[in-house]
Amino acid sequence: MHPSLVVASLLICFVACSLAATMPDYIQVCHRNDPELSKCLKRSVHNLRPYLAKGIKELNVPPLEPLYIGDLNFLDGSAGLTVRAKKMNILGASNFEITKLRASTQSRRFDFELILPHLHGEGLYEINGNILALPIKGSGPFTGNFTNFVAYVRVQYDIKTVNDLEYLHVKEFALKIRTGKGNLKLENLFNGDKVLGDVINDTINQNFEVFTNDLIAPIARALEANFLVITSKILENFTYSELFPV
Repeated sequence: MHPSLVVASLLICFVACSLAATMPDYIQVCHRNDPELSKCLKRSVHNLRPYLAKGIKELNVPPLEPLYIGDLNFLDGSAGLTVRAKKMNILGASNFEITKLRASTQSRRFDFELILPHLHGEGLYEINGNILALPIKGSGPFTGNFTNFVAYVRVQYDIKTVNDLEYLHVKEFALKIRTGKGNLKLENLFNGDKVLGDVINDTINQNFEVFTNDLIAPIARALEANFLVITSKILENFTYSELFPV
């Protein structure tokens, strides 16, 4: 082998080994020109799930379990119903399963379809108005279980140079959710009237998809904001070449 080729080979090996040594185990590197980049990226994201559940302290990535949503205004009364949640937590967000993924380095865009097999929510609620022509009023604790919700995620990014190093930067992170099955339990409806409370809870759960369709958009925005924080924290800690070498 020509001496110059030997030197070049050693340099490539040195750079590759250096990158491998600096990247933590939970980051699986995908080559940007890999013809199966989408499959590689899917494996890489799935590999991250247990780390995301606990949070990644060294990257300032907050834990997904539980995912604290806080306070949300679901409906403001304009449709005859006011629904608010306080101190809302969601469990199970880290158990997502990517079912479809399309990655394009040319258009600088990733499109995901993922399923959330089981989510459990809990917190406090306030509700006042009418549901399916039935009057409803109350406040207190609530719990909810949600099965097989589907999320569609679009990530548009660009490449920014900082101190002569290139980093991926998220320009747009959009998430939509399609409701699945589930059930809700609102406690203390009508000041604790069990008969009326059971009627309303049964009505909600018999029409679960219709009811949750009205509530899903604020939850999607909250999940969108949390996933954007996690994605940005990971991207700002590694250069483009470290995450996606040539």
